[in-house]
Amino acid sequence: MVKTNGHCCDDFAVERHATRNSPYHFVDSGLPNVFLAGIRYFVCKKCGKQAAEIPAVEKLMQTIARTIVETESQLTGAEIRFLRKRLRKKAVEFAKIVSVTPEQVSRWENDSNPPDKSTDKLIRMYYGAESGDPHLRKMTGDWLKTISELTPLRGIRVDLSRGREWKTQAAVAGR
Repeated sequence: MVKTNGHCCDDFAVERHATRNSPYHFVDSGLPNVFLAGIRYFVCKKCGKQAAEIPAVEKLMQTIARTIVETESQLTGAEIRFLRKRLRKKAVEFAKIVSVTPEQVSRWENDSNPPDKSTDKLIRMYYGAESGDPHLRKMTGDWLKTISELTPLRGIRVDLSRGREWKTQAAVAGR
C-alpha cells in the first residue's frame, strides 16, 4: 500500500479474504462490473484504500476478455475499450481495422452510440483471431453465430479456484 494523507497505509492495513458472498471489486480491470473471489486483499483502517494480491494477472485478464467475447450480450463501451487495450491497439488503429472513424470508436467507448450487431460480432471475431487465445480461435464459429438477442452484461464474477485457475460466471440482465 502507499503513504497518503500523512500516514503509511501498511501500518493500518487489515487483511480480508474475498468470497463469493463478499467479493473484491476489481476496478483495475478498467471494467465497472468485475468482482473477484478467492483472493486476499488489504484495507487501510485509516483512509479506506485497498490493495489486493492477485495471482496470475495476465491469465485473469485473458479470462475476463474471453468471458466478454463469449457472452451473448451487447458490448458496452468499457468492454470495447478493454478488448482494444488488450490487443494494444490505439483507437485510430482499431478504427481502421473495423472500418469506422476514430470518432465512432470514441462514441462506442463512451456509450453514446453503441455498435450495431454486425460490428459487435466483428469486434468479437477480431479479438478472437488476434488475441492468441486458442480457446477463442477454436470457438469462433460457434460463439458468433448464436448472438441474436443481445442484452446487457450485468457483471462478471471471477473466482480463484483451489487449483489456482480463474473461473468466471457472467450475469446477463433478465437471466
